[in-house]
Amino acid sequence: MDIQSIVDKADDVSRDFAATRDERQRRTEADPEDFRRLQEIGYHLMAAPQDLGGTWESYSQSARPICTVIRTIAKGDPSVALASAMHHLVLAAWRPREAPEPFAVDFSKQRREVFDTVHDGAWWGTIVSEPGSGGDTAKTRSTAAPTGEPHRYLLNGAKHFGSGSGVTSFMTTRARPVGEDGMDNFFLEVRGVPWDGSTGMKLTAPWAGHGMMSTNSHAFHFTDFPATRCAWPAYDREKAAPDNGGLGAGAFLSSVVGVVDAAMDYVRERMKGSLASDSGLRAFQKVEWSYAEQDAWLIDQAFEGAMQSAENGTQTRHTALMAKESIARLAESVLDRLCKISGGTAYTWRSPLGAWRQDVHALGYLRPPWPLAFDQLFEMSWEEG
Repeated sequence: MDIQSIVDKADDVSRDFAATRDERQRRTEADPEDFRRLQEIGYHLMAAPQDLGGTWESYSQSARPICTVIRTIAKGDPSVALASAMHHLVLAAWRPREAPEPFAVDFSKQRREVFDTVHDGAWWGTIVSEPGSGGDTAKTRSTAAPTGEPHRYLLNGAKHFGSGSGVTSFMTTRARPVGEDGMDNFFLEVRGVPWDGSTGMKLTAPWAGHGMMSTNSHAFHFTDFPATRCAWPAYDREKAAPDNGGLGAGAFLSSVVGVVDAAMDYVRERMKGSLASDSGLRAFQKVEWSYAEQDAWLIDQAFEGAMQSAENGTQTRHTALMAKESIARLAESVLDRLCKISGGTAYTWRSPLGAWRQDVHALGYLRPPWPLAFDQLFEMSWEEG
């Protein structure tokens, strides 16, 4: 599988998505066919390590192409881009080639089994967040009770923001193992599982977002639902193994940067027509466009800086979060200005701008959400200073 061919083919997929943008922006449910299109170009295999038939070699090698594809797809359909991005984030736990003793044998076996599902066409997602936690996984209350079989547990608790529900075959989560201190990572096989609670997974609130409307980010309650614990426990892995290296922030911001790209292109073409007409543009529109262009330029610089720091190994949790939150603020500014320039039509379904304006707001609420993110930024600014 060639990385560049996936990146190139993503342009065609994005253009096809954009051709039905009017219908897509009104959707409130994900369409599995969109994810099949992404599989056709090999996008799902970018999450799999090279030794198991994918394209992932290292964070520095894969961050840019993955984020570039997400950004490209978002120009056509932001909801598909965001939901599919989770696949690349959650599989990070199994990308290390080996675990130390005494976890080595079990982890190697589980790692191969996990990526075999990817080759078989499975999409992976996540359902970590819990109501009342404010996006802070340290406040996880869900529990996982051991069954007596190795790595097999029963999950109990409420979860929400399960992006990709109904499309994903597997979802990762976090829970507190009964009888232990701390938390660990688990995964759930959810393909074909009914949502009526009969097998332990009950839909409690369908996603009804103002933005990213068709991500299927549903809420569920789990009762004795089968869960598999990661064979390399978090308490050891988080000390010894490299983490996502900021791919979480990079994937999230890529979804919104793609929206800004599409919105700027859309308004630029319409402004050219106004400039050529007798009526021209009003002074206010010219000023707002100039500000929007500056903000969009800064977004592009922040994106490029994040990608370069990933490639040269200088990225830290602080710089990754700085890029995410800076782009979140600037993206909102850009779409607000573009809507003002375009006038009242921006708030009708005849224009994509109103929907895009809601979509970009999502970035500030993605993990970590605004309050937690700024707590972390403040603390890290003094640590690094």
